[in-house]
Amino acid sequence: MAGKKFRKVEHTRVAQAVVEQFEQMILHGTLRDGEKLPGERELSEQLEVSRQTLREALKALEDLGLVEAKPGGGTYVADIVGSAVSKPLIGLFARHEEAYIDYMEFRVLLESKAAGLAAERATEYDRQIIKSKFEAMADIHDQDDPNVGAEMDADFHHSIAEATHNPMMIFSLRSIFELIRQGVFYNRYVVYLEAGGKDRLLEQHRAICDAIVAGNVAEAETAMSDHLTFIIDFFSDAMRMRQRFETARLRAETHGFKGN
Repeated sequence: MAGKKFRKVEHTRVAQAVVEQFEQMILHGTLRDGEKLPGERELSEQLEVSRQTLREALKALEDLGLVEAKPGGGTYVADIVGSAVSKPLIGLFARHEEAYIDYMEFRVLLESKAAGLAAERATEYDRQIIKSKFEAMADIHDQDDPNVGAEMDADFHHSIAEATHNPMMIFSLRSIFELIRQGVFYNRYVVYLEAGGKDRLLEQHRAICDAIVAGNVAEAETAMSDHLTFIIDFFSDAMRMRQRFETARLRAETHGFKGN
């Protein structure tokens, strides 16, 4: 793990102070689910505590279910968030288009507020991260494969959630990461079919990024809402076109016509 991530503990109840520092870092997303902790020597040096004290703190954290030790493999932050949705539910969303629209409407509500909070609360570090995520999408914009930008798109949205500095907002969005990741892929696939669609997506992301970096709460909320509503409208139109095509095909078959 590069750089010094932990600060010296000054409290008299040293082991408990170590536990509290870890809890704060997990709560605010500085330590992520599944992240491997530094080795005992490095960690004790960063915290400036004895190895015995560190072991006591790690044991307490393990008892709390916040870290887990893997025999011979080190200590990791536990997966305390997991996913808000199971794989079968993800499959239902993928197979039933109306459920997908419900999911997108939920994202409008949650992520619009997240964008506003990010505009209000983002530090300079947060703004740099958000800008870097947008620039990464812009760098691969000329590629026509929607798969290429899907993960970057999801990362951009999650960087905004983290800039809210609201643990519940961060955990809520992270817990539905799998749906967001799959949703971003499908969004891009549908929109890429339309001439100029991917250009509109990039400009929408640019507007979100610029509003947050400028600290404009209202514009950030509006830009995020407009972006996700655009996806919903686009998807709904595509769904209606498929339904009309299928209805017309069935009617043609009843009259003895067959497609090519």
